[in-house]
Amino acid sequence: MTARSQLSRFAHPAIERVTRPARERRFQQEFAAARDAGEVKVNIGAGRKAVPGWVNTDVVWQGRLYLDATSAWPVPAGSVGYIYADNVIEHVTLAQGREVFRHAFTALAPGGVFRLATPDVEAVARQYLENGELARLGMERNRERGRDFVHPVELLRQVYVGAQHYLGFIYDYAALSTEMEQAGFVVTRVRPGESAHAPLAGLEVRMHPAEEATALVVEGTKPA
Repeated sequence: MTARSQLSRFAHPAIERVTRPARERRFQQEFAAARDAGEVKVNIGAGRKAVPGWVNTDVVWQGRLYLDATSAWPVPAGSVGYIYADNVIEHVTLAQGREVFRHAFTALAPGGVFRLATPDVEAVARQYLENGELARLGMERNRERGRDFVHPVELLRQVYVGAQHYLGFIYDYAALSTEMEQAGFVVTRVRPGESAHAPLAGLEVRMHPAEEATALVVEGTKPA
């Protein structure tokens, strides 16, 4: 571990603790403004990639607005119209994911929708095992992103180990839909970038053919 990475390991939690109160206040302010303006749309795990028109939140200090989606949301129950999480749920454990689903369900208004995008373990496994055109595209895409991929087995390594996914829980459709249904959602699988709900269309940014083919995107609706 380099001196810089050692410093970051200790500095980032300290920065998060110091900046959290201000980020919590900004969340409340922007949430209230969104309610006054109309339907509230909350993006969780947004980091620095804000979606225009959404209340963009994160737990890391780089995010302007603080919201821990694994805990009860500091908002009135049934006050949110839409929730979006792009490549977030795989970074928390299964137990924490269940809390995310439970608290999101409470925050949503009847008829509200929770859209999630996450790597599809089944699709990635098929990509590797078939080792055909999709695997070639996946290798090509990873090289474009600066990863020195040589062997197709690295496609598996990326989804299991990349971005420390091993610290969380990675899903196939059966697992994700089951967990969300147990929280009360009616779950539908959708294509990346597509939705019957206008606010949820065109949100995904990982739209390379290999990324689309190995993405798991679902919408969970809270029954009216």
